Amino acid sequence: MMSNQTKFNQFIESIEGLNPKTLSVKLKEMEKNGLVYRKVYHETPIRIEYYLTEKGKALKSVLDQMAGFSARYCPKDVFKDGKPRTLQQIDKRPYWHDLY
Repeated sequence: MMSNQTKFNQFIESIEGLNPKTLSVKLKEMEKNGLVYRKVYHETPIRIEYYLTEKGKALKSVLDQMAGFSARYCPKDVFKDGKPRTLQQIDKRPYWHDLY
């Protein structure tokens, strides 16, 4: 969502190996905790989009720091090739293709 993805299928396609049921559960948890809100468009077919709330947006700096830490100190757990990366390297490319 921080990269402007808002639709369920966009999330599924952007993260290799993401299970739809897991994503559904996590989105519901984030909505319950006030991190995202769900907007339903009453169209045919129905369209649902997810957006970060102000509370969710406030987590960006924390998540960036966690991603940077993981990329540098835990690359074998994060990347297929096991090579460390900087946060700047991650930001410059669609890094999810490198993830397990």
